[in-house]
Amino acid sequence: MRPYPLRHEWVFWHDRNNPNAVTEEEYAEQLKEIAEINTIQSFWQVINNTPFQNLPLRDSLHLFKKNVKPIWEDPRNKNGGAWTFRVPKATSFDFWKEILLAAIGEQLQDSVEKGDDICGISISVRFNSHLIMIWNRNGENQKSIDQILETVMKVLPEEMKPVPSNYYVSHACLVCSS
Repeated sequence: MRPYPLRHEWVFWHDRNNPNAVTEEEYAEQLKEIAEINTIQSFWQVINNTPFQNLPLRDSLHLFKKNVKPIWEDPRNKNGGAWTFRVPKATSFDFWKEILLAAIGEQLQDSVEKGDDICGISISVRFNSHLIMIWNRNGENQKSIDQILETVMKVLPEEMKPVPSNYYVSHACLVCSS
């Protein structure tokens, strides 16, 4: 059986929380590339063999397009934005998987305006929930921002759709200055 190629190449990253990392360089050093994927088969190989449920508090996993690092300072992210969804741990793996599939299946990319781009997807462990983020290149493009949310609501099964108080959008310039 031949591999089924993806339109874009992607990289899975692990971000091990280090509260002492304060500079951009220190933060970038804690990012470790897990795997590059370019086929459906390589995607499932990573998903099925990553101990998602064992991630420590404040650690993150990221799936970003190749040559884009999961940091706001990356040139592809510096003017970007992100939808953040606070998801209960009981349903977060299924939510994460649906969003990842929408990313590699190009549903998210097809939802943004020309000149914008989906950069990546992140999941971060918090005490009683996970934060799942969808990063896009142009944080000022309101039409793209609205369409990303619309696509998320279309791809999620009814029982997984978050209530409005559990999601928000932020912009790189606001995140970097805080």
